[in-house]
Parts: sequence; C-alpha cells; structure tokens
Amino acid sequence: MIVRFCAIVTALLGFGASAQARDDVVRQVAPRGAIVRTPTKSVAANRAPSPKSWYDAGMAAIRAKNPGRALEMMKPLLADFETRYAGETRHIYCALNTSQQKAYLSDAVAARLDAVTIEPDWCRAQYVRGYALIDLGKMDDALAAFHHLTDLAPKNSRYLNELGYVLADQKKYDDAAKAYRRSLAAIDLSPDDYDQEKCVAYRGIGYSMAKLGKLDDAEAAYRNCLAIGIDGDEVQNALDDLDQQRKQTV
Repeated sequence: MIVRFCAIVTALLGFGASAQARDDVVRQVAPRGAIVRTPTKSVAANRAPSPKSWYDAGMAAIRAKNPGRALEMMKPLLADFETRYAGETRHIYCALNTSQQKAYLSDAVAARLDAVTIEPDWCRAQYVRGYALIDLGKMDDALAAFHHLTDLAPKNSRYLNELGYVLADQKKYDDAAKAYRRSLAAIDLSPDDYDQEKCVAYRGIGYSMAKLGKLDDAEAAYRNCLAIGIDGDEVQNALDDLDQQRKQTV
C-alpha cells in the first residue's frame, strides 16, 4: 500500500510531518507557506485581502478537516484570476521561482508559443481547491482541477504528484505513471521538499506499475525511493507485497 503523506507546518520556524493511510496512493499537502512568493509590487498594490491570506486560510481549513470551507475560500481568488486574465491570449504559466520561469519561457519559444508567466498565487489557490475536492470525494472535479493546474505549472513536481494520485485513484494507471514521471523530470525545478517529492513520484510509479502487472518496473521504482531514505517501512511493505504478487502469478 502507498501512503498518503501530509506535511503541515506546526511551528513558526519549522513543520512537522505525519502520515496516514488513505486509499492506496500517494498524496502530499504542501507545508503551509512553503511555496509563497511575494507578488510584484504593481500587482500586489491592487489586492485586498492578499492572495497569501486566502491561501493560508484555505490551508488552515484543510488542516481543520473542513475541505468545504477551504473550497469556498478559494472562490474569490480564483474568480479574481479569471477576471484579470479573461482577455489574455498568451499561454499563462505560474512560476514559483526564476528557474521555472526561464524553463517555461524557453519551452514556449521552442514551441513558437506566445506565453507569459505570472505570480504563483493563482496556482496555489487551485492547488487548495483540488486538494479540497479530493477530500470531498469529488474526484472528477479534482481531476479537472489538477489538469488545469498542471497546464499552468507543468514543471511543478508537487502538482504533478497530485495529478498522479487522482489518476491512480481512478484506475488510470498508465496516465498516473506518466504524471509521476513528469514529476521526476521536473524535480530539479521544484523548490520544496525535493527528496520527499522525488520519493512520492517513485512510489506512485511503483504502485501504478504493480497494478499494471509490471512487477520488475514496480520494484525498480520502489527501490529508487528506498535509496533516498524516506518512508522506508512503507516502501519495504510495498516490496513485500510485490513478492506476494510474484508468487501468485507463478
């Protein structure tokens, strides 16, 4: 079984992580404030309340196990995004850092695509929305939310891991594995919890491959996570499950 991992800030100068079993696939909640960046002055000056305050409030609602409240809190921020960029004809990217921004614009040039990067507030709001939808069991809506999110931020490992989770939950294992592999490919551009996100992706690949009967590929993915040194007990349990699958197929 793959464990849904939840990392939440518990102190001003750090965060504590807890893990709980949920379904069979990996998820991760962003540490509170971990990906917050200050918007440019020209954009921030026109906003009240700030996007960060909405995001923090949404995360607090999720921690309080009130996803419905989190969903409602994101509506004004997402509506603001739709209004601000309603006439935008360029492809919009949310970049968390300059490395992502350069990568997005470079890819756009290569694809001859007219593009613009914007502050990450809208993506964080969409992330909270998608996470809340999963908690509410609205998986089709969550899938649409994470598809949209990864269109805005296609090189964000955390968002791609969430997309993989939803796809795997819907038994779309090939597509889930593709999302997790995209997460691995983007890992160097993702600023938060590098090792954890990498291991989440490997475990997601391992789970998907096991479901597809590709046990050798599943084992290789799980062992890649094991080598990182995170979630060792859970990964070993998954490897033990693979051994049982092999015995059943002999």
